[in-house]
Amino acid sequence: MHCIGKCFVWLCCVLALSAGGPAFAEAEWPPAEEAAPVQDARGDREIEYDATISGVPDGDLHDLLKSASQLVALADRPPATIAALERRTQDDLGRLREVLRSEGYYDAALDYRLQTDKQPIAVEIEVKPGVRYKLTAFTIAYEGSPPPRTAAQPSLADIGVTPGMPARAPDVRTAEKKAVDVLLARGYPFAKGGRLKATVRHDAKEMTVQLPIDAGPPAVFGPLQISGLKSVQEDYIRRLAVWPEGEAFDQRKLDALRGTLNGTGLFSSVKVTKAAKVDGDGRIPVTADVAESPHRSIGAGLRYSTDVGPGADVFWEHRNFFAHNETLGFSVTGALVEQVGRANFRKPAFLQRDQALLANAEIANRDTDAFDQQSIAGTLSLERPLFEKWRGALGVTASYDFLQDSDGDQRVKLFGVPLSASRVTTDSALNPTRGAVIDLSATPYVGASDQTLQFLRTSAGGSTYYAVDKDARFILAGRARVGVIVGEASSSLPADKRFYAGGGGSVRGYEFQKVGPLDADNNPLGGRTLLELSGELRIRVTEKIGVVPFLDGGAVSDEPYPSFDSGMRWAGGLGLRYFTDFGPLRLDVAFPINGRDVDNFFEFYVSFGQAF
Repeated sequence: MHCIGKCFVWLCCVLALSAGGPAFAEAEWPPAEEAAPVQDARGDREIEYDATISGVPDGDLHDLLKSASQLVALADRPPATIAALERRTQDDLGRLREVLRSEGYYDAALDYRLQTDKQPIAVEIEVKPGVRYKLTAFTIAYEGSPPPRTAAQPSLADIGVTPGMPARAPDVRTAEKKAVDVLLARGYPFAKGGRLKATVRHDAKEMTVQLPIDAGPPAVFGPLQISGLKSVQEDYIRRLAVWPEGEAFDQRKLDALRGTLNGTGLFSSVKVTKAAKVDGDGRIPVTADVAESPHRSIGAGLRYSTDVGPGADVFWEHRNFFAHNETLGFSVTGALVEQVGRANFRKPAFLQRDQALLANAEIANRDTDAFDQQSIAGTLSLERPLFEKWRGALGVTASYDFLQDSDGDQRVKLFGVPLSASRVTTDSALNPTRGAVIDLSATPYVGASDQTLQFLRTSAGGSTYYAVDKDARFILAGRARVGVIVGEASSSLPADKRFYAGGGGSVRGYEFQKVGPLDADNNPLGGRTLLELSGELRIRVTEKIGVVPFLDGGAVSDEPYPSFDSGMRWAGGLGLRYFTDFGPLRLDVAFPINGRDVDNFFEFYVSFGQAF
């Protein structure tokens, strides 16, 4: 793959100058002095070599030359003879010359030297780039159809051209595409470019470019036709589309419609096409042809950890329950420490196009070292975008719980107003390699148990992912979470609303909920503040296997704010990942670093997906 990638970069550079590329005025190239043929006395052994490119400082140009070089790309496949090595080197000169021309260096000189007295053989390609030519003029000539109205014509600023800029072929090609895109966005649905003409003047070290464009007739949007629907109601699609019939044609609105329909998750394919010609009224009809994907799914998952034992999850989901993209789902979780049944409902485009109604209900039985709980709870909320990439939700929640902990039995009735905001920019939900996640929440509660309760529970968390290399085989991943409860002392808080840490989704290496204060029987007490930190280096060894060294830390306390001084517990470990088409299978083994006598020597966890 490494070799193919470098060949691809070279090919892109060549294509930038051919296939309709700039017509450069060629100058006679002075041939390099021929070296005397070198006798190969090495028999049938492969000729190992080290290749270097000199004369160009480290930077973008040097990186492009290395990427185009076959000497560099094929270094792990050495030739059989010195003559073959010379041919490979001479071939490289042509490749590198094309890269230099593409970058605006039309007078570059290249030479090479083979030092056969060294082992491995030293191959040096010397580059003298010369003066970088400038783009002094870029003109658009309208041909075929009448010129577009003046306000619709792209300016140099619109296409990213500044007179005097370097005469780079990629920039010229980008400007050509932008010129057509501007017209497509300003009411000309059939605008197209002709054969671009670039003229290089070697005496002035400059390039001028002329781009012919046929703008075609202007048009406004005609009616939107929708085809391919089966169970999805057309009125829902039209509500999402907000079709601008009668407005000037804009190709970006077709692209946006395609993105909106794909974003519903209802369709396996979406094709948005304009008519072949403008009708007599100057309108252009548009058709959205869709193919519905299956709307129902069922699944199950298994997990195991040394602290809580085995667990299983089963779910069923319908993503078009009332034919308007409503999602109804049921799930059951079974484990030694909890048995939970959940129902979830989501109705998009509720009252407003970008707003969703969410409803969730849960019935649960939990038996942990911290508390026993039998509960029923429900939440109703509205979710909508806040600003770019941020979504927020506001709702109401109510619960009834029977709790047993070290302080005795409680019957707790709570009413809350949950407020949350989140931002997700990751490239995958189960195996992210880039981007970040931010989650913020705050819920004021009022209720009663043995006494009246009033408190505010807040948390802020996030994770980030950084690919060290371009192939994303080395990923740095980090996670942090803080939580604070104000308004009540820990002893007055319902046990299930306190913060706990420890376990596979928290601080690995410690038992479930065991990070933080313990009672006389070593049962977790929980606290009002929480701090969790995690760091991982995710290494993809092969296409299917990965290893993950990690470090986790966490603290729970009754202090008014999270602190590293509040009994911070650390653990380190190593994970194994097996990558499937759906996501990675995870096996983690973690060891407490500053554990207590009550903590085990190690814990291990098996589940699906990354730890965070």
